[in-house]
Amino acid sequence: SSESAASSRRTKTSSNSSESSSSSSESTEIVSKTLVGDLKGIHHRDTVTYQGDKLLKLRMELLSDLPEEASGAAATMSPEEMTAIIREGMESEPNYVEARNMEGVTIEYSVTADKKLQAIVDLDFEKMDVAKAASLSFFKDLGLNDIKDASPSMFILGMKLGGLKEE
Repeated sequence: SSESAASSRRTKTSSNSSESSSSSSESTEIVSKTLVGDLKGIHHRDTVTYQGDKLLKLRMELLSDLPEEASGAAATMSPEEMTAIIREGMESEPNYVEARNMEGVTIEYSVTADKKLQAIVDLDFEKMDVAKAASLSFFKDLGLNDIKDASPSMFILGMKLGGLKEE
């Protein structure tokens, strides 16, 4: 009986593969595109991963100057010390906490060796509530207010129109 289960499984697999090959193989391929550039004073390195017209993941690596109030500390503190203070400060920032607590969302702040503020935002669209994310001001500040309606191609086009270039 285990043999017949295996052969029926094989049959299923082969019928599926013939189905997908008749439709364009492009739509099932998972593609990642990285866009780099500066938007509103923030250096972006954004990687969009999608399959067909479905956004799967977005990783935004954002580098910006330290906020004005931190520039004094930058002279005397190490990047690690500043990272600890910024992370602690973000915990009292309700927009950030609300966004970070969503499933499928990872946000990490740090201060780089050359004293820039780095934020890494990882969004997993298959796990997160995209409509809820789109309503949060944290994501609006990142320019993601259209995210729930955007196809990958429109999303990438928007980033390019904003001045990012494909890497």
